[in-house]
Amino acid sequence: MQKSDAVGKYQGWWATKPVRVKEGILFSYYSPSAREIFLAGDFNGWKKRATPLIKGRDDVWRIIMELKPGRYYDYKYIVDGNWLNDPNNPDLNPDTAGGANSVIYLGANGDILPQGHPERHKFSLEGRGIYLKSYQSRKYNRRFEFHYVSLEHREGDKLPVIICLNNYVKSQELHLFARENRFLAIIPSVELGGQYIRQGRLDVFPELLDVIKESFSIDEDRISVTGMSNGALEALLVSMYYPDLIAASALVFGPFKVRFYKDEIKNFNKAELEKFIGTLGYPQRMLTNLKNLPIYISHGGGDEAVPLDDGLVLHEIVKKLGAPTEFTSYPQYGHTWHMVDEDLPKVFGWVRRFKRNKFPQDIGYTSPNGFFKSKIYWLDFAPFKIEDEINIKATVNQDNRIRLELQNIKWIRMRLNSHLLRLPGVVYVETQNSTHEMEILAEEKDIELAF
Repeated sequence: MQKSDAVGKYQGWWATKPVRVKEGILFSYYSPSAREIFLAGDFNGWKKRATPLIKGRDDVWRIIMELKPGRYYDYKYIVDGNWLNDPNNPDLNPDTAGGANSVIYLGANGDILPQGHPERHKFSLEGRGIYLKSYQSRKYNRRFEFHYVSLEHREGDKLPVIICLNNYVKSQELHLFARENRFLAIIPSVELGGQYIRQGRLDVFPELLDVIKESFSIDEDRISVTGMSNGALEALLVSMYYPDLIAASALVFGPFKVRFYKDEIKNFNKAELEKFIGTLGYPQRMLTNLKNLPIYISHGGGDEAVPLDDGLVLHEIVKKLGAPTEFTSYPQYGHTWHMVDEDLPKVFGWVRRFKRNKFPQDIGYTSPNGFFKSKIYWLDFAPFKIEDEINIKATVNQDNRIRLELQNIKWIRMRLNSHLLRLPGVVYVETQNSTHEMEILAEEKDIELAF
């Protein structure tokens, strides 16, 4: 909240780094020639023109903000359209673009903490109990780093996991909710998402899962992914490629680029939607892969970076596909870490509800090629041409029938069991060309078919 009517009493004060005054935090910037100056930062969703400074007769521009104590705030001044750091504040916080923002740290009583103040330790990674690990990628012959939130070890613990994409070390409350809910929070490096997942090199994800399994005692049926901004897009891509490896997803103001379909899909039923998605290019064509994956979506109503409709339309698509889904809108927030932290109770509430669905009765999987996967849920497969598009539909009906529709698949193995069918018993497998009848005498049986 800003207090523009209180700045007049501070005319005559030099422009300095932010200072605590009676009404809140006073920001000031000296510029005799500027036409307009705005303040943007974590506190207003980085909105360009939401927080104007007022020019005094002394050529100092000022604004007073009421800010929640016990947090740090990145910010910049926008001077005649130019984004600038505070020239009077030596405290900088690196951003994901390779630059830095000015930053202030507020203590528990709301005072600004100077450099060297002992209370600033709690804002550090060590102070929050967030530690660094690295591993050697065999696929890409390089080292990747990730951070993790340490938890008190309990004998026999198998921890659920939440993988947080896009620099979640910036979250000021992730460590609190991870410990409260006893989740192992994994924060991969930004480059793993930006340079690999978003560039189509999705096989970095199962490799990361293998490292997590080797390094920690985890519950492999309770691995979830979340991400904010581009990290939400990365989490969506992971969810579409590997819906069988995770239990749930939580996507926070992501640039999904599906808002353009809003009017077209609004009256579609499930079959019509799946047919429409089949006409799209990749990766959007893989949206049908989400039909068995619980997905939570949230968005800020004041987001100037990514339109709210991107979240609303994705939610509508997932709902029509039949997957569990939930949408939360935060009208007061923009594209900011404040919304991410405000949303964490809902994110953890969502992922706590689900375990991995290993045996869905309706599998739909499509991919632009067969490079990254050779199995989906209870079905292993091999393509005729690994570089070509693959499509797999496998539906289990009530009369012990499995209907298969396959494209570019030369071989499959179905890992059948009593979770899917009435076993022991007779099972019918229908393909495009024939029906196979087989009697299965056990509660579990692998069946192979070649085409």
